[in-house]
Amino acid sequence: MEYKIVERESFKLLAKVEAFRNESISEEGNTEIPDFWKTCGDSGVFDVLRRNTKNHDIYGVCGPVSKESTHFNYGIAMKYDGGVIPEGYIVWDVKPTLWAVFKCIGNDGECIGETWDRIFKEFLPSSEYNMLDDTDFELYPEENSSECFCEIWIPVTKKLEDI
Repeated sequence: MEYKIVERESFKLLAKVEAFRNESISEEGNTEIPDFWKTCGDSGVFDVLRRNTKNHDIYGVCGPVSKESTHFNYGIAMKYDGGVIPEGYIVWDVKPTLWAVFKCIGNDGECIGETWDRIFKEFLPSSEYNMLDDTDFELYPEENSSECFCEIWIPVTKKLEDI
């Protein structure tokens, strides 16, 4: 599976966030997150984000799924450089870490689920990296002229070698 490892400093995102049930990510046919994207598009969220940010790459940012909680946060965001925080939006802090970056190749969101499936079945079992229990995200560059629908960025750390 093709990927790259990137080290990235911390950054902030201006985000419209909603809580989703933990089970929603593994339920066959569940469309809650795609429906959230559609609702945000229909209600002007992207316009609000563009007016309050300078970089218009779009992030689909996902908080960790925890056994201690029944829900996780998911947000649609753009990079935040300070200024007014519109009502109903938050600033999401993304910690500095190593990231494994995967291209989702396709014409629609179907390729995202397929890429996640490959990350869990191919990359994580066979690579020298473990996924951290922290924020991950999809990145939709404003300027995208390739067959890449988006990129998935997962926080990783090198596996400890057996002694």
